Amino acid sequence: MTEPANSGASNVPSLLVDRPGASDEARADILKAAAIAFNARGFEATSIDDVADVLGASKGRIYHYYRSKADIFLDLHLESLRILIDRVGSIAARPDLGPVQRVREMCFAHAIEVMTRINYQKATMLGLNRFLLSVSAPYQEAARQRVNELRDEYEDLFVRVIAKGVEAGEFRPVEPRFASKPLLGALNYVANWYEEDRDDPLDAVEQIAAALADYCVRGLTQS
Repeated sequence: MTEPANSGASNVPSLLVDRPGASDEARADILKAAAIAFNARGFEATSIDDVADVLGASKGRIYHYYRSKADIFLDLHLESLRILIDRVGSIAARPDLGPVQRVREMCFAHAIEVMTRINYQKATMLGLNRFLLSVSAPYQEAARQRVNELRDEYEDLFVRVIAKGVEAGEFRPVEPRFASKPLLGALNYVANWYEEDRDDPLDAVEQIAAALADYCVRGLTQS
């Protein structure tokens, strides 16, 4: 089975980090602490002090990297999408797998990422659409646009593979973009009900991911 990706930040430079050359490790630590704080208190009620408390550092350390909690929230979304694109995109590009197997492996990887980064994924569900409409600074607007671009880019990975499956007769004759939306909805909804348990072995997480992947594939193949 697939191993979950590492928990560090991606190598793509952030649009929101204040200090040039900021370390990826420090940024990843702040994002993980912020995800925990946002999940516990909600975005509006969370302060930089709350994030600093989870991080076990002064808020000055956070301000060294980010100008506001809004910047952290946006970067959390960007990082979550980059991780998914890196992980699932490599599967979508595999020519050795047919469409059915590719979709199954993509769904499996997505579910694994959600469950092994549950705080990230829950935080990205906290009223993002309303929040994105409220950003005002030009650099935040650029990040908002990038969030939307990465969302579309990620959905397109599934749309293209589903389209190939429809063309090959392996999937029902569905409209690929329409089909991708309930599929991703089912995968993302795991963040609402899965409770992280540090005593859970990885194979238990993989069993859940495999069941979800099979469920999604059946929705495309069965009439």
